[in-house]
Order: sequence, then C-alpha cells, then structure tokens
Amino acid sequence: MISLIFVTFYIIFLLKATFFIQFAKRKKGDIMNPSNYLVIICDQLSAAALRTYGNSYSHTPNLDRLAERSAVYENAYTPCPLCQPARASFWTSRYPHETMVRSNLPAQRYPFYQGDDLSKTPETFPTISEEIPAMGQFFSNAGYTCVHFGKTHDYGALKGFQVVPDVEIKIDRTNPAINFDYETYLDVDTTQKTVRWLKNDAANIEQPFLAVADLQNPHNICGYIGENQNGVNPADFPLDRELPPLPENFEFDDIKNRPPFIQYLCCAHRRLRHASRWTPQDYQYYLYAYYYYLNMVDKQIGEILQALEESGKADNTAIFFFADHGEGMAAHHMVTKYGVFYEESNRVPFFACGPGIAGGRRIGGMFSLLDLLPTMLDHAGILNQEFAGTSQLASLKGACQRASNDYVASEWHDEFRDYTIPGRMICDENFKYTCYLEPDSEELFDLRTDRLEKKNLARLPEYASVLETYRQKLKEHVSRTNDDFFRLACSDASAYRHHPLGFQNHEGLSAVEVYSQSLRKTN
Repeated sequence: MISLIFVTFYIIFLLKATFFIQFAKRKKGDIMNPSNYLVIICDQLSAAALRTYGNSYSHTPNLDRLAERSAVYENAYTPCPLCQPARASFWTSRYPHETMVRSNLPAQRYPFYQGDDLSKTPETFPTISEEIPAMGQFFSNAGYTCVHFGKTHDYGALKGFQVVPDVEIKIDRTNPAINFDYETYLDVDTTQKTVRWLKNDAANIEQPFLAVADLQNPHNICGYIGENQNGVNPADFPLDRELPPLPENFEFDDIKNRPPFIQYLCCAHRRLRHASRWTPQDYQYYLYAYYYYLNMVDKQIGEILQALEESGKADNTAIFFFADHGEGMAAHHMVTKYGVFYEESNRVPFFACGPGIAGGRRIGGMFSLLDLLPTMLDHAGILNQEFAGTSQLASLKGACQRASNDYVASEWHDEFRDYTIPGRMICDENFKYTCYLEPDSEELFDLRTDRLEKKNLARLPEYASVLETYRQKLKEHVSRTNDDFFRLACSDASAYRHHPLGFQNHEGLSAVEVYSQSLRKTN
C-alpha cells in the first residue's frame, strides 16, 4: 500500500515537473509547433481584384489554386492605406500612431499637433522603437531561421530577419504600352532568390524557417499612371483580351455629399492629378494594365510555390498570403490608394493554408492585418505579449467560422505639410464610418446593402442615431488605443481647392508635387 502511494505521488511529481519544464520552455520562446512558414505579400492588391473575392475578369490561376485549399477571410482590412505605415503595423501588430510610422516620407515636416514649430522638426526617417518587437525577432528568438526577400519598405520593422538585398533584373516589355520600372525588375530578383533559397537552403536546414517573399506588384501601376497621364492612344496599345469593364461605382453619385478631402483628392497626390483628365476609356486601359501586373506577379507566386514543393518541405509549411493595402481600381475615379477608406483601397486579400489550418473554407467576421503577428505566433506555439491585433487561430483551425473582432480600424495621417488631413475608419459587417479632421467630413455606409459605397448616409436625418453610435465607437477606440487623433493638426488646404468640384476640373499641381519642389529648392 505504501509503495502504491509512493508510486502515485512520484507519477504526479513527474507530471508536474514535465509541465513546469514545458512552461519554462515556452517562456524562453522554444518551438512548440515546429512548422515552417512561407509568407507571400503583394503590394497594392485589392481583394476586389481577385476571382477568390468575386472578380470575373482577373487571371490569377496560381492564387486561385492557393485560395481553394486555404482558409479565406472574407473581410480583411489594412490598418493604413499606405505602404510604410501599413507594413510597420502588420510586422509589429501596432497601429501607425503607435509605431510613429505615419507616412512614406521622412519624419513629416508638418505639425503633428496644433502649435508645433516646424523649424524644430527634422527631416529624418523614423525608426520603430527598439521597445516595439517585430515578427522576425519573435521567431528568430524561438529558433527559426528567418529570411526576407523583396520589398523593405518598413522603417525598421524587419528586425530579426536576415534581409536579402534585392537588385533590378531588367526584362523586356511584353506589351510596349505597359511600362516596367524598378518595382517590376526587383520582383524578378525577389522571385529568383526566393526560389533558390527554398530549393537549396530550406531543403537542407534542420531548424524550422520563416521565409518572406515580399513582392512589389501590382504596385507598378503607379508608374503606369505617371507615364500615361495624358491618356492612351489605342493604336499604340495592343490588346490580347478585351478591356475590363468600369466598376459600377466608377462615378460619384453624390460627390457633393462627400468630405472635402474626398471631393478634392485630385489636389492631394500626383497620381490622382495625373488621372484627373482621363476619359472613361483611359480608365479601362489603366485597369487592363493593373490586371497585367497582377497576372505577372501571379506567375511569380506560382514559381515560388513550385519551389516550395520541390524543397520537400511543403507538407510541413504554413503559407500566409495577403497584401499591404488595396488599390482604387477606378472606383469613384480613384487610382492608387491615397487617403481613402473605401473598400477597394482598404479591403485586402488574406488566406492561409498548411499544417494546423482547416483549408477550403470561407471565414466571416472582421479581420485586421494587425491580427497577422499574434495569429502566427499562436500557431507556432510561441508565447507572446499583448498586441493591438488579436490571434485568429481558432478560426484558422476550424474551431469557429468567424474572426473574433467586433470591428476593425484604419488610420490616415497624410504626408505633406500644407495638405495634412488626418482621418480614421471604424468598420464592422454592418456599417463603415469614416471621419476626417475637417468640418462636415464624415461618411457612413451601410455595407449590407451598399458594399460599393455609393451613398453617404452621414447627413441623412433617419441615420442620425446610427451615426452617433459609430461616432462613439470611434471615440472609444481612440481612447482605448491611446490614439492622438482628435488632437492632430489639420492644414488649410484651400489654396489647392480653387477649381470647380469634380476631378476633371483640376487645375495646377498637387500638394505632393509642390512639396517635392520645396524639398529640391531646400537641398
């Protein structure tokens, strides 16, 4: 009897000791689930551009096949519709106001707050605080080989990764009317280096890896817009398929009912100015070029996925695919992504497949790119800290069919000292509310009946109670996240807004061009 009691206590002791040992290992960041990870990112890709999300024109067979075996999030949103703030945010799971990466430009020569002295604001590039850990640090500390190929537009958020420099590899245009710039040339290099690494290095290393293929396209559409700002001559533009149709929300049905920032977007950024005098057909050629760049990057993604198969590591590799932000895609006459929170610019593709992920499913609810880091850490079994985002592992595993967020939020800070109009978005499955720091600058859309955002409800008396509900949601979000939104400075942009309403009536240079000229004079 005594020996039985002793054995029982000894077994209990061993179980407790094992538990504490495992707990200690987790605290040290040791690997609990040794899956590999391949993260593939596109730049400026709207969810609306993919067949996975209902597009009938685009041709992306590799992404289509990947989505078919993935868990696909229906409503994934970027924390900012601009490259560097978005990237600094999803690598760290912190909002732009937390990372302090608010723009693509050096530390902005505009006042963050009312009364700031611009003469004391240096023109330096910000760097994310060392106190803010990033994805590469978490995984490398846990024993992963972490390597990053491609775009490094992050202001320090890639710490912990071995960042492989990229170079331009020139290729010939396959359509003489569609230009390639350094972004397309860099993608060729990124793809080749990723493929070589997967086939050689990944195939031979014993420790698990986190590899990132950070592709530029279809962002090259920005270069296309600049090159074709005077419109397109169809005789110089050979087509291998029909032109895509214009979106249903191509025209502003109620431009007089939008915030001034939206009404005069053509005054803010050069790409919007470049397109301001386009004909509807010019917009169709622009969309043709956008899908051209998308098809190009899809082929490169296919090469990367094939290399993973050939590495022998595919069965134990989780794949995450998404984009940093969307693209205007001619909705509301929008090109690129500048400053607006419309679905085309803010809703992005996000899907994942691999071990521990229940694929072949659609996941509802609201997903933010801020959820990327905590979700991947949770999947890897790496203990982590509190983030702005939330782990969505339960929905990835199939334990539930919805992301757990009640809402998602997005930020806009602006880039140019004389056209600074900060804005915020709060969005759930029912309504989207946006607010800019100018008088009469709110939007409210019923996403259940108006996903194309054709009718702003913010000024309608019958929606006054709904509007107030979402105003309060934004105030609560701002307070909870220590966002300084309501204290930010807002510039007087009236000097640019002197032409009649409508992008086609734009006159003069945009704010970014004036800003660039001032920098050249200074330097």
